[in-house]
Parts: sequence; structure tokens; C-alpha cells
Amino acid sequence: MRCVALGPIDAERRHAAELLVALQDAQLAAMKPGAAARDVDAILRNGVLAAGLRKSYPNVTGYTLGYYSRVPIRSSDFTRCFLPSGEWRLEAGMVFHMYTSARGVSFSETVLVGDQGAERLTKLDRRLFSKS
Repeated sequence: MRCVALGPIDAERRHAAELLVALQDAQLAAMKPGAAARDVDAILRNGVLAAGLRKSYPNVTGYTLGYYSRVPIRSSDFTRCFLPSGEWRLEAGMVFHMYTSARGVSFSETVLVGDQGAERLTKLDRRLFSKS
């Protein structure tokens, strides 16, 4: 998920985009085998709230990709979610869709948890694009 501004990017949105990318980078850096989901979630969630980008953060900051159960698959699989209550731990080989949004800006990444940490599978530049 990447955003495109139609016209010039105002300072508030540019600042929000830069903060969201930095906070998500910190979150992804914490995605190592053994990390608790709630701790990974807190990096982004608490950072966004502390920066004043949002007044509340009721949604998840990431969820499972690639899990195939006997029940019909949904396009979004919330088998494992990144929430403050997430007590489960990350394992190598898990894949997630991590996302964030604030102030009309949003970013998401497909992430593989490897033995040494997270690998971003999404390769598009992580910035707010502008179409003038």
C-alpha cells in the first residue's frame, strides 16, 4: 500500500509519511523469531499515538498471510494479529501484511520473518508519491 497525493504534498502529510515510515521501519526491525507480537505492535502503535498522528489506534498493525486452513480462505487472515493483547511469538518462516495509516497517509509491507529478522518483500519505494 502506497499513497499518491493529487497535487503538491502539504507539510503535514509529508511529515506524517516520514514518521510512519520511520516507525514502521522500527517495527519491522523488531520482527525476529521469538519476539512477542504485542511488543512488535507497541513500537508502531505507541509511536503513532505519541507523535500525535492519531487520537486512537483501534485497528491491528499487521496480520497473517499465507496461512491455509480447512475453512475457506478470506482475503485477510486474522489468525495471528499484531495487537496490544497479542501474546503469541514470531517464528522464522511466518509471513505478515504489516500496515499503518494516519493523516490521510498509509503504508503497508509484506514481511517474511527470517532467522536473522524481517525481510521486506515489498520493493516499491516507501514514500508519499505526488501526481501534479
